[in-house]
Amino acid sequence: MLVGRTLKDRYRIYDRLGSGGAATVYLGRDSESGQMVIVKLVHGHLVNERFMGRFRREIELLQAIHNPYVVQLYDWALDEYDEETSQNLSYIIAEFIEGHTLADVIDTRGPLAETDGLEIARQVALGLADVHSAHIVHRDIKSQNIMITPDNTVKIIDFGIAKGQGQATLTASAHFAGTLYYAPPEQILEAHGVDHRADIYALGVVLYEMLTASLPVKAREFGTVASRIISGKLDPITGVTDPVAALVTQMMALKPDARPASAGEVVTRIENILGGKPAATLLDLDIPATTTSMKPLTTTVPLRPQNRYELLTMDGKHLPLTLHETVIGRSHPRDTSVPDIDLWVMGVEDARTASRRHCRVFFEGDRYYLEDLGSMNGTFLNQQQIYPGGPHPLAEGDTITAGRVRLTFQQAASL
Repeated sequence: MLVGRTLKDRYRIYDRLGSGGAATVYLGRDSESGQMVIVKLVHGHLVNERFMGRFRREIELLQAIHNPYVVQLYDWALDEYDEETSQNLSYIIAEFIEGHTLADVIDTRGPLAETDGLEIARQVALGLADVHSAHIVHRDIKSQNIMITPDNTVKIIDFGIAKGQGQATLTASAHFAGTLYYAPPEQILEAHGVDHRADIYALGVVLYEMLTASLPVKAREFGTVASRIISGKLDPITGVTDPVAALVTQMMALKPDARPASAGEVVTRIENILGGKPAATLLDLDIPATTTSMKPLTTTVPLRPQNRYELLTMDGKHLPLTLHETVIGRSHPRDTSVPDIDLWVMGVEDARTASRRHCRVFFEGDRYYLEDLGSMNGTFLNQQQIYPGGPHPLAEGDTITAGRVRLTFQQAASL
């Protein structure tokens, strides 16, 4: 745990934002510039020659890009000994981007207006044009890797599987790299052979997703999804104007040669469709910070029987609180992370209004607390909105509202 420590006598770590299969992400501050930064710390068990090749490549690629629509890399360490932690650490220090992922915006607001979707796609294409000019293919463009800031700027993030010209990838030729729903046929069949047109295909899927709040393949099984993408059997986009439908369809063309030749061409096509209209405001989003000041839990105290509580849904479902920390939210087929209480899978009414990691209930000392996790539609305790970084104690009969999902905190029935 790095919270409270300082890296390189410069980067003070304030908060843990989350953890994935490859790294843990922290919020910090650069004492020299005063800027907030993101620290992406690679899990220690992954630090070997094979994985470090990928990590080193991400650093090299980000160093080559200086674009307002692409996350900026500031500093890094590769298996360096840190005196304060007495460990060898590998991490990157990158630009802190306040806002929400495009995936969360789509999930919360539903289909976006054409002008909003086109403006977001235009900014992504402007970023990709610079990325591609550096002979880099991102290979994982998706709504989760696109941030929308409070001032309506789009940022492309996560270059973990990007590939530069002449660089070998870490995946074997038979191993798929990327996110299936957004991947073009050639990336599924042979990840090494893709060029910049793979990113154009993926951006076409993102544009489709923004304008329909769905994906061009609705199946969830890997084999079915892959088969439909490889054969070009995508659901056609509907409910949009003809020029937009034509652009999306061409961007998602089966053959790379049939797609727009460059990201710059996509920018031009979008600007022609917009016809000089004022820039979209991207829904005038009132976006809170992505950070949540999650207080570390004391896990040495067992949950005693007399402290066992549950959440009761409006339709009578009993959700036992058996963990020290229970994250409430909803899953999505394109996201491998699943909350402890998955409102979507449980079929709870209005589950779609909850964020993927909406709020958490945790046990500490002798009571339970509720904390918002930077949700889009807000968390309410007894009809009063609560905010990230401020845990609130829970009492018998309290009402928790996540989006429009209402839950009652109550003592569980005796066994």
